[in-house]
Amino acid sequence: MSVKPEAFAEVDREYQASNDEMERLNQSLESLGKERRRVEGELSDQQELLKKYQGQLMQVKNQQQYAAAWKEIDAARKHVKELEESALKTMTEIDGVQSQLDERKSQFDDLKERHDTAHGEWQSSLGDLRSEATALRKKSDELEAALPEPARREFLRTFRQRGGIAVSKVVSDSCTSCRTRIRPALAQRLRRGEMVICEGCHRILYLEKTT
Repeated sequence: MSVKPEAFAEVDREYQASNDEMERLNQSLESLGKERRRVEGELSDQQELLKKYQGQLMQVKNQQQYAAAWKEIDAARKHVKELEESALKTMTEIDGVQSQLDERKSQFDDLKERHDTAHGEWQSSLGDLRSEATALRKKSDELEAALPEPARREFLRTFRQRGGIAVSKVVSDSCTSCRTRIRPALAQRLRRGEMVICEGCHRILYLEKTT
């Protein structure tokens, strides 16, 4: 019941891929938004600094101070220009990512509808299997309750240790799980209805009743 039919699995893969891509784009937008705010904050600080330097230029008293002030102004202008270019680049990247995200979103509603329809059809098809599984679980519980306690404990221990397969059928005096040959003495005990453990795989052996 947990195995997806190919008809649903195909649209589910497409649906998950689209979800993952939109998540990636959203994360990219968030990262770019943080970078944009950082650059704009730094740009604002540099513009204020540039105004400060320009104001100080009017207060210089000699050529040396004048040259130093212009040096500070020139450096600030270059930094402002770099930040403006960085801000423009980030905005362009944001527009590109947003465009991709909008395109994904425009197709997502149709994809989700196809996904939900295919999932509903799969779940609907499981009705008979669920009924069968419920009946098998009930029968399993009844069989387990009827077991003598030592046999029940041995079965559950073997079930846990042997990968969920506790019993193995004997055919032509061999265990069908590991192909170990059953010794005659053990075969006799098995025919008498006694519990016999395979010497190869350590599962509980059984003989199929013949009519």
